[in-house]
Amino acid sequence: MDRFEHLYSEMAKRVKPSDVREILKMMQDPEIISFAGGMPNPDTFPIDAIKEIANRVLEDDPVVTLQYGTTEGYNPLRETIAEYMSSQQVECDIDNVLIMSGATQAIALAAELLVERGKTVLTESPSFLASLICFRNYGAEIIGLTMDDDGVQVDMFEEKLKALRKQGIHPPLFYTIPNFQNPTGVTLSEKRRRRIIDLANEFDFLVFEDDPYGNLRFEGEHIPPIKSFDDSGRVIYASSFSKILSPGLRLGWTVADIELSRKLALLKQTSDVSANVFSQRIANEYMRGGYFDRQLPIIKEIYARKQRRMLSALENYFPKTSRWTRPKGGMFIWVELQKSIDTKQMFPKAIEKKVAYVQGSCFFPDGSGRNTMRLNFTHPADEKIDQGIKRLAELIELEMKSASA
Repeated sequence: MDRFEHLYSEMAKRVKPSDVREILKMMQDPEIISFAGGMPNPDTFPIDAIKEIANRVLEDDPVVTLQYGTTEGYNPLRETIAEYMSSQQVECDIDNVLIMSGATQAIALAAELLVERGKTVLTESPSFLASLICFRNYGAEIIGLTMDDDGVQVDMFEEKLKALRKQGIHPPLFYTIPNFQNPTGVTLSEKRRRRIIDLANEFDFLVFEDDPYGNLRFEGEHIPPIKSFDDSGRVIYASSFSKILSPGLRLGWTVADIELSRKLALLKQTSDVSANVFSQRIANEYMRGGYFDRQLPIIKEIYARKQRRMLSALENYFPKTSRWTRPKGGMFIWVELQKSIDTKQMFPKAIEKKVAYVQGSCFFPDGSGRNTMRLNFTHPADEKIDQGIKRLAELIELEMKSASA
């Protein structure tokens, strides 16, 4: 019992532990092969470049580097991001760009801007666990939208919006991860991206486009962001340096309509004053100095190799009744087992076998998907991928036999 419970705000009372955080607490044993986290592989960190850049920015202008920064962000980095986004077919200038303390802060600020008790938020189902927790903390009712191999099913999306309108419900926000979605690895088709803009205009809602994985494509053609089709300023685009530089720097950015950016900046002002200036200067030099262009192919090659290794292991070891996604980038593979398997109940047995995953049900707004799991292929060592998938497969076979007995 928490003896200060009576003093907490209603929002604080709603905050619950993350399933993923609880899973990670259980994995202190170094012998456990973990497919559970969403961490980049340390081999992708440009350590020498970061050392070189950090020394240079401290020598060039130590006072600016170590002083408070502006809430909107370090202007040279904002300019760099605006130019980069233009190369991604998103036309913007510095006033549209805010630098965030990680893309997760952007989600939290968007929730603070748009969500309160009684409001309805639409997400993909399944969706990113941290975003679901954030929206629930603000009191939202979350409605999950069905996905297929091309992302959210927009016809069903439209039908849901019509049904909600008849009930007098007007969701202010649709949250989506269009590229190599967390947790499924699925990518939203260009046709559907365009249709989502049409729906946003017709039904008067904003779109939060969360794109931390877009740069991690190692197969197929680039698809322009939803924001590139946004002619009415309804999309808040967010991305991150965590997957292309380092998560420890805690930097992300948003691109949004100037009115929305101003509001987000006001909310950010009371959150952290500004993102880390030292990190911002490192990120700017990383993008400007050609380091990013040299490092990104290395990251993609490592992840492509690990993805192929995991897909091969799944083919070799997993039951034929299983299904899984085959993402063309990103960090995750989504597995669907036969209906008799409950991956949450199976998890303690997996830990006993020294292997870990994330049970799929925590990613569904309604807690469904109990026979699913998310596997991360980027972090484990190559040989550990084979060993871990084999251990998982052996456990699943035992569970299937037990269910049929």
